[in-house]
Amino acid sequence: MKKLVYFAAVALSMISMASCSGNKCGDGKCAERPDEVYSGILPAADADGISYTLKLDYDDDKANKEGDYDLNETVLTADSTGFNHKATYLSEGDFTVIEKDGKKYIKLVRDAKESNASAASTLTFLVSSDSTLTMVNDQTLEAAPDSVGLNYTLKLTK
Repeated sequence: MKKLVYFAAVALSMISMASCSGNKCGDGKCAERPDEVYSGILPAADADGISYTLKLDYDDDKANKEGDYDLNETVLTADSTGFNHKATYLSEGDFTVIEKDGKKYIKLVRDAKESNASAASTLTFLVSSDSTLTMVNDQTLEAAPDSVGLNYTLKLTK
């Protein structure tokens, strides 16, 4: 009976190791990276702000370097009662983690089928810390100058 239990334990260990060996996660762990949700209100040219809620769903088989995203943008206007929703736009697509000059960026590429033609086809965020993303220029990968005093940061909420 002890031999049967021993062989069963060895078999389970081998199955577990085999399932991890095909995993291309950079850290060597089999655990899936949980979805991340970031939110914040960013400045807007023709409104009082845009509320962003960004959900990142990493593809674990790609070493957590890419995945899918869902983005909810709500245009806000302010009045005496506070912020009011003017319009809401939903978009989805793919994202890629890019490393350049020792910094990490997340580049969002909107699906071509999206009907919201007014939305940018790409957005890029600097991974400022483990819990914040800062919107940057797609071409230069630079944030807005601090002297402007505008906040382009999304914070991790989940």
